[in-house]
Amino acid sequence: MECVVSAVVENRLGAPPVAAEFLRRLDVAGTVDRLCPGRDIAHLTHAQVIETPASHRLTAPAPAVAGGGLGA
Repeated sequence: MECVVSAVVENRLGAPPVAAEFLRRLDVAGTVDRLCPGRDIAHLTHAQVIETPASHRLTAPAPAVAGGGLGA
């Protein structure tokens, strides 16, 4: 009988890394920056601004603000 012992490291990071990988695979940042190039003086690219609410919406699909909104 042979016994193998290996160390396993488990990180519980939750859904944000999954959403980030999903957006990377879709090349959302590349597409947004190609279609809407920013200026040299900008601190953030358009893609960085778009990916933040998109990843939040993917990880928590409930509305960000309760109590109505558009179409309610």
